[in-house]
Amino acid sequence: MKYNCIIIDDEQQGRRLLENYCNKIDDLVVVGSYKSAIHAFEGMRTNDIDIIFLDIQMPELSGIDFLKSLKRNKAKVILTTAYREYALEGFELDAIDYLLKPIGFSRFLRAIEKVKEIHEKSTSNVVENIRESGKETIQIKSNKKQYKVSLIDILYIQSESEYISYITKTYGKLMVYGTLKNVIDTLPNTSFIRIHRSYIVNLSHIKYVEGNRVCIEDNFLPISETYRKTFFNIWDQ
Repeated sequence: MKYNCIIIDDEQQGRRLLENYCNKIDDLVVVGSYKSAIHAFEGMRTNDIDIIFLDIQMPELSGIDFLKSLKRNKAKVILTTAYREYALEGFELDAIDYLLKPIGFSRFLRAIEKVKEIHEKSTSNVVENIRESGKETIQIKSNKKQYKVSLIDILYIQSESEYISYITKTYGKLMVYGTLKNVIDTLPNTSFIRIHRSYIVNLSHIKYVEGNRVCIEDNFLPISETYRKTFFNIWDQ
């Protein structure tokens, strides 16, 4: 997943520093850099923003006043300022973190990790607990869209670094932030089984098993030693 970011700071040096930091992280994309909060409104109308780096003391419209206007906005706000005393008011307005200038890269990284942790917790609930609800569909939010996916439509689920991909017959590949561990606990174990640290498969879509791999839609997925016994106990029934 890519995180669209905007930077709001009346000092050019501050904007350039944050732009440089963002460019060092593959999944951060700077879609706007503004010297005033007023100018930022236009950019937010034309882009879906995930993270806002917001300076507090600015002319015309302060960062705090700008933040108050964003109560219903989904973007995560990271405050940047040289004045520690503004932190409390920012947190009361649901800012995620507070970076005190001069901002070091390691501290910047911790703020980004905090955003990702919050995102992971929220997306872990994207897949409803099917075992308890008995539902036959799940809600998956991917690439700014909300999909209602039938369980039978899911071919397999693949781990890709910090993300997981639902490979479906109808929608193709749907990528979300999360882990296979969170997903497998929500899916019915009569239909889905983990066969590898990187794969969960839908048993109903396995064409055949050949050695230590399964064939699903002409894709061959490995069965690791860790999950081999459990898989074959179910497959041989």
